[in-house]
Amino acid sequence: MRKFIFSIMMLIVASVATAQSARDLIRMGNRAYRAGQYGDAETLYLKSLDKSPSFEAYYNLGNTYIMQQKDSTAFENYKRADSLGTADPKRRAANFHNMGNIWYAQGVGAMRMQKGNPAAAFQQAVEFYKSSLRCNPDDNETRYNLAMALFMLKKNQNNGGGGGNDQNQDDKQDQQKQDQQKQDQQKQDQQKQDQQKQDQQQQQQKQEKKDEMSDQTAEQLLNSAQQDEKSVQRKLKENTNSRRRSLEKDW
Repeated sequence: MRKFIFSIMMLIVASVATAQSARDLIRMGNRAYRAGQYGDAETLYLKSLDKSPSFEAYYNLGNTYIMQQKDSTAFENYKRADSLGTADPKRRAANFHNMGNIWYAQGVGAMRMQKGNPAAAFQQAVEFYKSSLRCNPDDNETRYNLAMALFMLKKNQNNGGGGGNDQNQDDKQDQQKQDQQKQDQQKQDQQKQDQQKQDQQQQQQKQEKKDEMSDQTAEQLLNSAQQDEKSVQRKLKENTNSRRRSLEKDW
């Protein structure tokens, strides 16, 4: 019985030692990765996986392949990481995010080389970015990447899914932009001319109104002067008549 218990304890200790050793290798791999020694980091992560497969080791290994421009191999390791799973939703979100980046890069490459099906690649990128946001809805970088992937997907769907007409489409858009700018400039020039014409009309109306007011003022002054003259003549006449009556009375 004691021998059996001792054997169980040895197995537990060996298991703990193996797991600890795997974590140590991951830590060493992380240090090599941060130092830019991606080949050494790859070796250490692989040794860790030999001892104890884990989400973290596969995910980190995928990152080393990305840095070595081995996207397809990186994607396979991200898939293995996802199959093992993790209790940390943010790590799972980062894994999906990187998978989306790989597909997005493939879509851009297909457009640049004018071959393949970029729309299908962008569609895959969209799905992985959505999966990432389901795990971590607050990731603004993933949200931005999703928006870009949706934009590129729509653009390539309008092109029939291929990248061969991308340059022609860009040329067409440039020509449309130039035409629109030309139309906008003509519209601005016309508006400027209309405004100048309107200003001239308003100035002319003001001058005419001013002249009209001057004529009215002159007429009013003339009328006033005439009224004053009549009043003066009337007073003179009254004074004359009064003097006549007075003289007649005195004489």
